[in-house]
Amino acid sequence: MDKLALTDLDLANKRVLVRVDFNVPLSGTD
Repeated sequence: MDKLALTDLDLANKRVLVRVDFNVPLSGTD
């Protein structure tokens, strides 16, 4: 099964929700 790229989808007139998990440590200190 080929991977779908965002450009392969019909997103011309659609809103795309991109969920990003930011719950990761970006640095050693919090």
